Amino acid sequence: MKKPAFLAVALALSTLAATARAAGKLRVVATTPELVDITRRVGGERVSVDGMARGTEDIHQVVMRPSFVTKLNKADAVVFLGLNVEHSFLWGLLDVAANPRMRADFVKTCIGPACIDCSEGIAVLDKPASVSRSEGELHPQGNPHYNMSPDNGPAIARNIARGLSRISPEHKEEFERNLKAYLAELEPKAAELRKQAAALKGLKAVSYHKDMAYLGRFTGIDFIDTVELKPGVGPTPAHLTELVKKMKEQGVKLIAREQHFEPKTCEWLAAQTGARVAVLGVMANAFPDTETFIRFSEKNIKALLEAAGKDLP
Repeated sequence: MKKPAFLAVALALSTLAATARAAGKLRVVATTPELVDITRRVGGERVSVDGMARGTEDIHQVVMRPSFVTKLNKADAVVFLGLNVEHSFLWGLLDVAANPRMRADFVKTCIGPACIDCSEGIAVLDKPASVSRSEGELHPQGNPHYNMSPDNGPAIARNIARGLSRISPEHKEEFERNLKAYLAELEPKAAELRKQAAALKGLKAVSYHKDMAYLGRFTGIDFIDTVELKPGVGPTPAHLTELVKKMKEQGVKLIAREQHFEPKTCEWLAAQTGARVAVLGVMANAFPDTETFIRFSEKNIKALLEAAGKDLP
């Protein structure tokens, strides 16, 4: 949709949006499917949660839809990954939605009492020493794909609980009870997945995009390079030739392809090197039956183990 038409439709929808809370619940918008899941678990009956990005999309290229403006215009809170990963859709939509409780600032983040940034307290990896367009689509604040590591789930849940309690302090005790119940399920699952992933420690791999840092830290996999020439810049023949050479020299037998990227290049690399391809999601709902953070995490670890020829312990 062209920008003028999009804005016209978006503004029309936002004019029709009601500002009252639905059935006494907090209206919450979450940018990704796993954030929708965790917000529902922590918020319980006190929240009504709508999502934005689809799990099958590239989060760097989410298509803006006029319905997003309606959701944001009447929202009591927006839950987002942060570290500027939602740059393609959230910041512009906040401007159009004109919700006084949330707005984008000049450094591309959400400010206001309704903003719940799930990256708070995360040990951020891959912070660039300098930012230059010549190096591709770098994230100045560091790698934003921390949601791919199961051990970051508790921090995300705690951030959401704090945010909801700030917005609706009268229900703080309920949010804390829900958080405790969720962590009682999530933390043992993360420990179980870490035990499973121990079989992957020390393996060398390549990924399509530079988004595996946190999953690499969790599993012990050493992601030595990417299929992309640079972040957001597709591979060139020369790069692929060098990548094949590098993979053979270092004995790389594992390729991680994010679900939303085309498969042919990774299949070609696998044929050239004898490596096997693991297809991973970067958000929940990238595959059937992965709508929750836990199932999303389980699916990725299982895919890596299968591609690496490792049995589940």
